[in-house]
Amino acid sequence: MPAETSSGPMPELTDVRLQRRDTDPLPPDALLKFQAINRGKDPSYNYRWLLYSDGRWFLAWHSGDTSDWQTPFDTDLPPTATKQLPGAVVSEVKKQLQSANFAAQPPYQVDQTVEDGSFYVVTARLDGQVHEVIYEGVYPALIEFLETMVSTYQ
Repeated sequence: MPAETSSGPMPELTDVRLQRRDTDPLPPDALLKFQAINRGKDPSYNYRWLLYSDGRWFLAWHSGDTSDWQTPFDTDLPPTATKQLPGAVVSEVKKQLQSANFAAQPPYQVDQTVEDGSFYVVTARLDGQVHEVIYEGVYPALIEFLETMVSTYQ
């Protein structure tokens, strides 16, 4: 981890966008929830997705209405899956989580030198345990991989 990056226990979340992130519990059969939240004042880039162990993948983008930039998501996840992803993709997601040692990562990681960028929130179930990590201005390989899910499958 670079010297400018710190990690540790979850601080009091002072940014209202993090307070307003999707905090719904991970559904029982879901593997991973991914949230990308712009740290600037334009929420139109925000999106979130939910992946189930059986490959059902649900994607929701922000509507683009910037009148309340502090609310990261103003649309619900769709009632039916956006796509049905192959089992190999689900296996690769699991592999990436394990390679990143996600279950042991501290719940909050920040790069104090980054002024803009994004918040990324990853909530995943591994070995029956749910773990959530907030990355503030931090872009590890796991986030890079999870972001490609949108460009590849939307």
